[in-house]
Amino acid sequence: MTGGCGVHAACPVCATPDEHHLLCPVCGWHLHDDPVLGELTARDLESAEAALRAAERAWDTRAAALSGRHPEGRRRLAECIRGGPPTGDETELPGTGRTGHGVPSGYGGLLDGLLDDLHRGRFKELSFVECAPDGLHMIRVTVGEAGIPVQHDAGSVTWRSAVPAFDADDDVCRFQLAGGVGTLRLVDRREFDAAVRGWLTARLPAVPDPPVVLLRPLPGWELLRRAAAVVSDACAPWVEPQADGAEPAAGRHARCPEPAEGASARPATADTVRRLVRTLPLLADHTLLLARADRDTGVVRPHSHVLFPAGSRLGPGETATAEVTVHGGVTGRDALYLPVLAGAPAADGTGAPAVTVHQVEVGALEPARLTFVLRGPGEVDLVAPGARTAEGRGGPSAVDVPRLLCDLPWRIVRPPRLELLFTVELSGADHAETEERLTFVRDVVGLLARRDRAGTAIRVGAVGHYDHTDYESTWAKAGTLLRAPVSARPPAALQAALDGWSPARRRQDTVSSLEDALREVAGLPSGYRGAADVRRVVLVVARRPPAPPRQHGVVPACPRGTDWRTALARLRSDGFRVLTRVDPAAGPAPPDAAGEQARRYAAEAWRILGADGAFRPDADPAEDVARSLAPPWRQEGPDCRLAFAAPLM
Repeated sequence: MTGGCGVHAACPVCATPDEHHLLCPVCGWHLHDDPVLGELTARDLESAEAALRAAERAWDTRAAALSGRHPEGRRRLAECIRGGPPTGDETELPGTGRTGHGVPSGYGGLLDGLLDDLHRGRFKELSFVECAPDGLHMIRVTVGEAGIPVQHDAGSVTWRSAVPAFDADDDVCRFQLAGGVGTLRLVDRREFDAAVRGWLTARLPAVPDPPVVLLRPLPGWELLRRAAAVVSDACAPWVEPQADGAEPAAGRHARCPEPAEGASARPATADTVRRLVRTLPLLADHTLLLARADRDTGVVRPHSHVLFPAGSRLGPGETATAEVTVHGGVTGRDALYLPVLAGAPAADGTGAPAVTVHQVEVGALEPARLTFVLRGPGEVDLVAPGARTAEGRGGPSAVDVPRLLCDLPWRIVRPPRLELLFTVELSGADHAETEERLTFVRDVVGLLARRDRAGTAIRVGAVGHYDHTDYESTWAKAGTLLRAPVSARPPAALQAALDGWSPARRRQDTVSSLEDALREVAGLPSGYRGAADVRRVVLVVARRPPAPPRQHGVVPACPRGTDWRTALARLRSDGFRVLTRVDPAAGPAPPDAAGEQARRYAAEAWRILGADGAFRPDADPAEDVARSLAPPWRQEGPDCRLAFAAPLM
């Protein structure tokens, strides 16, 4: 009895060409029976027909389940499957939906040795061929500057372009590639083989015995298996690794140029090849190009920091990380360039090709801790908030590294050191009033601490003051209430001292003990004794003026008779600039002569105290005040567009 093949030259179940086998080598259908005597009965014919229809439906159901991406795709295939759509149980087959995009596995040392031979120059190029569900793809790998592998798209073609018999619907085409026959126009297997062979022949390099790696598809995709067999027969691949079906991971690949429009290799093929070449060793140090200013002369020169040394090698799927702290320059920029090079450049910036160029925002004089990730030769990513790759059109080479070095500033001149002393009025109408002044002082000190993290260029001290004690009280002896003065110290140390200061409610709104605080400030020892290059500043943060040494109309005198003008003159003779930050007057003008007299005294006192400069609480935030107090750096030449390797302060 015949198995239904009869005179046909192909298996009726899977359409594999009949090579006179007893059983179909693909689906196992019984192609040829031994001759039998007599005529076949109707029952024999019915039984053979039922068996054939069951085998056809099972074969198509297998192909539909293997190729289906989602349930909607299976429903679109329902009309194509011989014998009707599959049931729920029939769609659950191992490997459903897997496409074979991933890192080849199980290749052992053969592929490693082949890649090493390419890296050492034994081959000029290595071709990778993949027969994928979306078409045929070839990627060529060469070794560029500094031993960095470079991928080139050597050609791609979709299955419908190569073999017009494939259906225009993507899901149906995948069904056919998985071997499904259905009720569609048959994809002739011999014509399919010829199309694959013709495409491959036109793209193989014109060298004898070209080194080719065939990325074999996962089992089950019958036409992809046939295509791989044609490739294997035509070019005798040196290695045929089996793909493991893993999905490609996301990432930036700086050395893989975008393929030309209309002939692009699918990203999965390029990613698979890239994962292989990532295991090659680094032939040159991968360095981060920075700037460095000489601490004595201020001369700025380029500096190469080795992130990943030559000889580093990653295993399949591995990465390596390197952490480095960079520093901002003297002017704030939107983003600084961070070129990663293969090797150390010459003085003119040549001799080390750019691997990739990142950009990241770094505040003026501030540090930034960065993490770089090595994914393979020529692939270094930056992990940092707000970081971006400054590639633009043309890849990393579009960033002109020699130009970056030519535009370095010639010299950076250090500013003088800063000695800043505060007087802070701690009495107020309520807690919120005093807390606002303390918060302002803490913010200014914190901002200065960020500019001088080493604590060597800025010294800050403070004196807090309240009301005078009531000199009519029998227990009043000292005549003033002051917080213990905090001598000049690094800003970070003063922050801790300020946390212990507590506000109090004031008893009157005319004067405070500011004159005693000025005298205490004038007597504080200098943080930079004997130093000439020091900018000295006193900043008065208050609401009420100091008391006069003698009664001034309704304005009460200082119980100690301290003259604030004498303390002010002493501060200015010692080289201090005295600045003020005075709470604005609130409420209507005083209705009586006594109130007007007190108002005129306060205005005159603040005019004299603020002759060197004044800040307004409603117009000058702590950021602006800290910026104006800190002595400015001086930069000769253009702004630096590179980050610095070491802090400038």
